[in-house]
Amino acid sequence: MKELLHHLERKYLYSEYDTKELQGVDASGNAAWPNVGKLVAVGSYVEALREEECQRALGAGKNIREANISIGDHYRLMLESYLHDGGGVAREHTVLCIGLSCLQLFTQNNFTGPLIGPNPEVLLPGLIPEESTTDCVRGIALESLVGDGEGVYNLLHGPEYLIVAELILTDMKDSLTSCLTVDWWCFRCALVHQRILDEKSPQLYEVLLQALNQVENNAQLVSTNISRDLAALYHIEAGHLHLHYYDVGRAGDHFKKASQALDIEVSLSGALGKRTKWQQEDRAQLVVKVQYNDLPIMANELPSYNLLPSDLPKDIMLNDDTRLPKFKFKEEDQDVVPDLRPIEQSFVLALITHKRRSSAVDLQLDEETKAYLVALLQYPKNWCFQLSALLLRSRIEAVETRAMQRSLTQLEELLAAVNREEPSRFERMKLFGASLVLPHWELQQELAKVLMRLGCIKYALEIFERLYLWEDAITCYNELQMRQRSAEIIKNQLDKQETPKLWCLLGDATDDISCYNKAWELSGHRSGRAQRCLGNYYYVRKDYKNAIKHYDLSLEKNRLQFPVWQRLAYCALQIEDWEKCAQAYRRCSVLEPDCFEVWNNMSQAYLNLDQKQRAWRSLQEALRCKMDSWRLWDNFMLVSTSLGYMSQALNAYVRILTMKERHVDTQILGRIVKAIVEGAADPDGREMKGLHKKCSEVLGQLTSEVPTHPELWYLYGILTQASPVASPETKHNAMVYFKKSLAASTQKAGWERDTFTTVASLHRASYLLDATLNSVEGLPPKVALSNLSAARMSVQSTIVGTRRGQTQVATGELVEEIKEPLKNVEEKLQVLLQKLEELKVV
Repeated sequence: MKELLHHLERKYLYSEYDTKELQGVDASGNAAWPNVGKLVAVGSYVEALREEECQRALGAGKNIREANISIGDHYRLMLESYLHDGGGVAREHTVLCIGLSCLQLFTQNNFTGPLIGPNPEVLLPGLIPEESTTDCVRGIALESLVGDGEGVYNLLHGPEYLIVAELILTDMKDSLTSCLTVDWWCFRCALVHQRILDEKSPQLYEVLLQALNQVENNAQLVSTNISRDLAALYHIEAGHLHLHYYDVGRAGDHFKKASQALDIEVSLSGALGKRTKWQQEDRAQLVVKVQYNDLPIMANELPSYNLLPSDLPKDIMLNDDTRLPKFKFKEEDQDVVPDLRPIEQSFVLALITHKRRSSAVDLQLDEETKAYLVALLQYPKNWCFQLSALLLRSRIEAVETRAMQRSLTQLEELLAAVNREEPSRFERMKLFGASLVLPHWELQQELAKVLMRLGCIKYALEIFERLYLWEDAITCYNELQMRQRSAEIIKNQLDKQETPKLWCLLGDATDDISCYNKAWELSGHRSGRAQRCLGNYYYVRKDYKNAIKHYDLSLEKNRLQFPVWQRLAYCALQIEDWEKCAQAYRRCSVLEPDCFEVWNNMSQAYLNLDQKQRAWRSLQEALRCKMDSWRLWDNFMLVSTSLGYMSQALNAYVRILTMKERHVDTQILGRIVKAIVEGAADPDGREMKGLHKKCSEVLGQLTSEVPTHPELWYLYGILTQASPVASPETKHNAMVYFKKSLAASTQKAGWERDTFTTVASLHRASYLLDATLNSVEGLPPKVALSNLSAARMSVQSTIVGTRRGQTQVATGELVEEIKEPLKNVEEKLQVLLQKLEELKVV
């Protein structure tokens, strides 16, 4: 019997199985549980809770809850009494069914819709104490759901269901020792709870991590030997959970494991096609390719199922006078993917979500996302995934001029789909945990924000006020230049009930700092939001020291506030508190490891702390997140050079040149050339001589693009002289480069009047003389004479210009800084002239 129960529990997870499996079951003295199991299996959660056995477990016929006993404590007493009365695994299974039924009812009422009756007090016996009311109990339930958070959405439907679900699936899960899937339901329940809170809850995060660990270590549940699809489903849900808490790295690991479990590879490719009605030439368009590794489908996999198109949220076609509704490919079916099963669709959706969370939002990312969405929408099967895909597309198109209208219409259709009676509530719940379905008020919020972009501020305001979304309402009133009205509305709400959140919102509406202090006191010094608002108040006024003080207090209450960590780090950066700045950015990197600004700013803090090695590693992480910023590569190149990593510095220079063709940094190039010439080694012991060829290519490219830069030719000559293979050709090239360096140095009118430029020109003349004398060895006399004569003319011209421009009028003497370099050049010139005379005799 235990094996059968475990088998059924696995089926509950994805809401699909044949109830015939329960026929003929020996109930072991508890004939009621198979009926409960059947009802849960087909999504009849209301009927399941109405079953006599469930009502008995919940204390029907016993004393009504006393007013001083919380909802959770009351039902804990009832359920513990029920479990201790005997019945073993059957009773534990019944209690599990009660918990997941309550969770699913809450999810249906607040996420997938439509609203379902009856009221909680009908299904939860003893819920309303004597001399109390439904509204009073509902208010207490909402307050208990806040936990260590800042607040909960006030217009929740059936919060009592979530309290009972959390009691069973989280607080009492240790009592359900025979239930295989209770930990999985625990993290599902905790995540639903988190999604209705105003802030991230550290307490729920701990519950989630513990439950995830228990599920992952349960070989009976997530082993691919039992069910590849169930293993994939776990990793997809776990990945979405980590994304919700900013942990992109762990999410990516889970999605990779899901890919391995499904044995599927999804990638982007290109195909020629047209995207507009008037386009003449086919151009490369992004398409998704799906590849299987031909593993056989095993038993116990998630079944494939189809809903009628009319049952699914409608895909609104694009109606534009320029853009085609979909790409027209040169070869038909270029964008067609296999008929993906729902679990495979959930994996594609996970890939999109992870990519968007781990990459900077830009046009390229939006185009890639659209390609994935085209694949996902080709074979609509699942209500949740259809809604998720259309919602994601609407978000992208909400900022596109030619698609904004479709975005609005599509969001209206999604809201209508939530409120429609078809398909059944049960169908909507399938694979809900692997989707991106929003609570119904957030879906309406998305619609209102699109209306705001279209300029329909008043219509958006009506939605925000109806949903009690006061922060957005304040934004609308500010846009309408009616800020005083937002304060009036919030004051009206405060007259009904004072909460720290409302006082914070009043402070936002009035810029009255006393409101935030009132919120802090009202919360009993527990409101992280109040301190965050105080920090923001000082932040916008650039009082960074006071902002830091309040941000620190806010983070003491809740450390899962990525925006607060970012602002704290920025404040520390502004006041040059580099230790705190680095610490805050380190925390940001844990919460959002793929944010390049975090890593880049962290490197700046480390540089100011003289921790160059850590700065270097931080810049590597920044480049991992954003490789198309030449400034980022420039910072990395600078730090690499200072640490002696010339190979990485040279690679960075090459990357910069692909983005900024004429980028000249002779300081960096000079240090790289010097390291190569001296045969130095990097900190890892690798010699620099191997960089000679690559560095020559870089200098060759730069001198061709910036031929008038004397320092580039000079460095090119130095590097060429140090060629690993010395030959007459390399000697001649070095001479040519030094000659061009001297010519570039002296071509600007008035060069001789600047002492610094003149000294540099004399040094280049000296190198030219040395290189010329070295290059003529072994050459035919006629060629040697020509080279020596050319060098003589260049150097003599430089000497004449130097004496003309650097002789002091009053004394007739040369400037002191010029004397030694000029003497050196004149001595070398005499050697060259002597060589010329010798060759003339020959």
